[in-house]
Amino acid sequence: MGYVVYGDVLLALNFFFDFFLLWFAGKFMRRRIRWLRLTAAALLGAAYGAGVAVYAGSFLYAWPAAAAVSVLLLRLAYPWQGWPEFCRLAAAFYLLAFAMAGAGLAAAAFLAQRGAPLAAGQAVRGAALLFALIPGFSLGQRGWRLLRRAWQKEDFLTVLEIAAAGRLLSVPALIDTGNNLCEPVSGLPVAVADYTALQGLFPQRLRLLLQRYGGADPAQILQSLARDGDVDGWWKRLRLIPFASIGKSHGLLLGFRPDKLTVISSEGRLTAPGVVALSFGELKDRPYGAVINPQLLQGGENIKEVGA
Repeated sequence: MGYVVYGDVLLALNFFFDFFLLWFAGKFMRRRIRWLRLTAAALLGAAYGAGVAVYAGSFLYAWPAAAAVSVLLLRLAYPWQGWPEFCRLAAAFYLLAFAMAGAGLAAAAFLAQRGAPLAAGQAVRGAALLFALIPGFSLGQRGWRLLRRAWQKEDFLTVLEIAAAGRLLSVPALIDTGNNLCEPVSGLPVAVADYTALQGLFPQRLRLLLQRYGGADPAQILQSLARDGDVDGWWKRLRLIPFASIGKSHGLLLGFRPDKLTVISSEGRLTAPGVVALSFGELKDRPYGAVINPQLLQGGENIKEVGA
């Protein structure tokens, strides 16, 4: 009877550890969580982990077999997106596993020193699991931002398609977590784009004003259009967007409200409401001509291709 209780507790602890470990890895990599797949993977991992009570010392629990099982759990928990993405998911998984295991062992040792010996039961294991969740949750929530700086930025490159006043332009863009700029009146997220990449969108009169005042005095452009009349219909589109950056406590960017913003990536097309601010020289010589606020993606809607 005691063995059955021990096995049940061990199975439950392994299930929760594997479940949260897989979930944290998905959060770390910003993967979509599919709860049924995650639960099935955690159950498989729990069954494998509980088997050590019977087959301890078997080749089934040597490190090559354990590594193979962990790969199987990841494949079961998350859809396949190619080898590069899977390798990154696996790296996040093992990083979190080591962090959580280290925290759990430290907690178990601490509790044992306080008079709660491991042989007394599974209470210490449960408490250690709670401690192990702390680094997992922290890394799962915030770690991807740090990892993003270490991996190539090309993985965050996409294409931003901008439609305004019957004209359409596309520009390579970077999804940047450092860009949290929003238009103050509407609260819409802002994508900052290089003026030279977008100048084909603007009518001749506005283009001349942008070349003259855009980088130095964007407010002058609004005043000129208001004074001379909004012949081209752009005055009502324009926005002044306050910002702050390193070395500059405050400033103004000239932005505009497009008719449509579409983010194009390997996963499809997504349209979202937003504002485009113009940059004059800051994005020069970059592999991208725009920087996207990630909030733009959160408020978007997927577009189904015709015939799909």
